[in-house]
Amino acid sequence: MTSIASLDQLTTLTLIIIPGSSIMEGTGSISNQYIRTHILYINVESDQRPSHDPESISTDTGFSAIISILSNHRIICQGLSINIHQQYCSTDFVLHFFNVLTSLHLMDDEDDGFLDWENLVALRLRMPWEEDFFSSDPESLQIPRDGLAALSRLVYLTALELEDLGTCRIDDDALRSLAIGLPYLEHLFLGTRPFWEEPPKATLWGISHILHHCSHLEILGLLFCCILGHHSIESTHINTTISTLHVGFSPPYNSFTMAAFFAHALPNLDTIIVEPRESHSKYANSRTDLTLADRDIRIQEWYRILQLTKEFDD
Repeated sequence: MTSIASLDQLTTLTLIIIPGSSIMEGTGSISNQYIRTHILYINVESDQRPSHDPESISTDTGFSAIISILSNHRIICQGLSINIHQQYCSTDFVLHFFNVLTSLHLMDDEDDGFLDWENLVALRLRMPWEEDFFSSDPESLQIPRDGLAALSRLVYLTALELEDLGTCRIDDDALRSLAIGLPYLEHLFLGTRPFWEEPPKATLWGISHILHHCSHLEILGLLFCCILGHHSIESTHINTTISTLHVGFSPPYNSFTMAAFFAHALPNLDTIIVEPRESHSKYANSRTDLTLADRDIRIQEWYRILQLTKEFDD
C-alpha cells in the first residue's frame, strides 16, 4: 500500500469515520502517518441504529475518534473541515474538542508537533442534524459566552466557519476577544444556519469590534440584536469590502438605526441572508408553519432596512 506521506502533491484528503468500525473504536491503532495536504476533510457518519440498540455507538465517540486521528498523526494542512452529526454533539463535547484541538501542539516537541499552525488557515465545523436525533434542548446545543476563547490560539486563521453552532450567548466582549485573537480573518460564520428561539446577546457594537480588529474581513455571518447601546453610529468601525451579510435568525427591528449603521459601517452592503428554510424542518409540522412564517416576515423587514440604507447613502 502506498504511504500517504509519499503523496506530496495531495491537495485534498477525506477521512470517513463509520459508526461501529474499528476506526471508531481505536483510531490510535492505525499506523502513524505523516499527512501533508491542502485540505483535510473528516466526516463522521451518523449511526442509523436507535439509541436503545445495544450495538449503537455512544454519543461521546464522534469527537473522540477525531481527536484520536489528529493526535496520532503528523499533519500539515491549510484547511481542516470536519463534518460530524448532531447525535455526537453537545456543548460539553464541542468545548472539549476546541480545547484539545488547539492545545495538541503544545503537548509535543517542535519536531513532532500536531498541526503546523502557521499553515492552518481555515477551520470549518459542520454539525448536520437528522430528525431522529435532533435535540430541541437549547442547554445541550448553545455554547457559553466564552466558548470560542480556545480558538484564539489559531492565530493564523483566515477562515472560521461555525455555522451550525448555537452562538446565541456570544456577546460583544466575546466577539471582541475572538477578533483580537484572530486578526487575519477574511471569512467568519458563527451560528447562522440553525433556527433558535433564544435571542442573541451580541449587538451592533460587537460587529464593530469585528470590523475593527479583523480589517481583512470579506465575508461575515453572525447573530446579533439590532441595538447599539450608548455608542454612536459615528464611533463604529468601517469595512468597505463586505457586500453580503449572513444574519441567521437575527430579529430585524430599529430599522432607522440599522440603516444608519449599515450606511456608515458597511457602505457596500447590498445583500442580507437569513437562515436556510431547511433548518426549520427539525420542528414539528405545526411549529414549522409558524417559524417559516416568521422567517418570511424577517426577510421582508431586512429588505426594507436595505432600502432605507440606500436612502442614507444618498
